Parts: sequence; C-alpha cells; structure tokens
Amino acid sequence: MAIKAATINVMTLSRDQYLAQIADESARLLATDPATLGHGIPHIEGWTVGDVVGHTGWVARYVTLMQTATPDDPPSRSLIPNPPAGSDVLGWAADAVQSLNDALEASDPDTMRPSFAGAVPASWWVRRMAHELSMHRWDIDAATGTAGPINSAISVDGIDEIFEVFVPIRMRFETLAASGETMHLHSTEEDEGAGEWTATLLADSVEWEHSHSKGDVAVRGTASDLLLMMWSRIPASRLEVFGDASIIDRWQEAAAF
Repeated sequence: MAIKAATINVMTLSRDQYLAQIADESARLLATDPATLGHGIPHIEGWTVGDVVGHTGWVARYVTLMQTATPDDPPSRSLIPNPPAGSDVLGWAADAVQSLNDALEASDPDTMRPSFAGAVPASWWVRRMAHELSMHRWDIDAATGTAGPINSAISVDGIDEIFEVFVPIRMRFETLAASGETMHLHSTEEDEGAGEWTATLLADSVEWEHSHSKGDVAVRGTASDLLLMMWSRIPASRLEVFGDASIIDRWQEAAAF
C-alpha cells in the first residue's frame, strides 16, 4: 500500500495560542511529583510516569535540533542520549523543554524543516508540540488520578491534526479493515470547543470534513474527550455512542499513533 503524504501547511490556531499551550502544558508536566515517577500509565501498557517524562524530554531535544536542520539533512536520532534514571529525569526534561520553547519562539514560521511527515514549515512543529505536550501532560495526570481536560480549542484542532497528519502515514488500514463506513464526531461544547467531523473510512484512506451527519457510528462528548478517544486514551464508553460501536473499537486498534 502506498503511503499518502500528510498535510503540511495547516495552522488552524494562531502561533501565539500554540506557544501559550506549550508553555502551560510543559509547566504542568514538569511539576510532576517525583514520588509518582514509578506510577504506571493506565492506558499505555508497560509505561510509567517517569517514562513519559523521559520521552517528552527526548522528543523536545530532537525537535529542537529540527529547528536548525534542513529537510535534506535531518538530525540523527542517535544524537539524543537516553533519559537518566530516577528523579534526575525531571531536570533533564525541564532543560530540554526550555531549549525547545526558545527554539520554537525564535523559529521563522515559513522556513522548511524536516519532520516524520516530510518537509514542513517550522510552524508545523509549533502546532505539533502543543499537541504532544498536552497529551503527555494528560497521560501523567491520568496515572495519578488528576487528569483534567485538554484545552477545548486545542482539542478541536487536535482532532483535525489526527485526520490531516497521522491517519495518512500511521493508520494501520489492514487492521481498520474499512469498506466505506462513516463515523461522525460531535462536540457538545460551544464557542472554541464546538466542532463536528464526518469521516468515511476506506480501504486505504480516510476522507473527512467538518459537517453534520448521522454516520454508521456517531460519538458525542466534549472536544477533549473526543480527542482522547481518537488517540485511544479513553474508551468510547465514556462518551455517548450511537450506532455501530465496533467501528470505534476497530479505529482504536488500528490507530497506531
């Protein structure tokens, strides 16, 4: 199966909104109590809070290198050391996130940079890291029973990002085993949390748009809960589901994001 290219030029929210989200969520993530580093992440088998903090620090370091690299000469992953063990991981991650914040704020939004989706404008990484840090902050809070929702506007944009970026390059279509089923997502919020999505699941692609429709399966909930469901963080049973719920089960199994 040929891999389709991801959309690279979408920046739904303002640059300042993304940068503010990065600053807010990174501060919350880095405030993790060292005593919780050994707690397991309930929805990611084998991972602990410390693993998520270390992963975040590693990604922050790698993305920082991306901000000065050219698309034809991406940095080697081997340049980034493994995270330290124990409570040292918090300081290690904090240094990495600060460097990331500085690099993203200083980046020229239109300069092309490397990414896992190919050559992208630097603004693509500002958006991506706002979502990366939001999701991993939620992961850590879920492990300690304090998981608050992700910002509504960021959540709406995050659902768009799934369809635009991750589905074309990371969806396991052989697992999804789709043949034209339709999935409708409906946020129950208003203002910045409002949104509806209709997706048609095909054998090797997903066609989607912002629209109201019935769908073979329809899911209603807050924008944050819809995003978390699409990222397989929470089961669909925590939202309102109408129609064939097995389509959501297949999506979560196939979405290797």
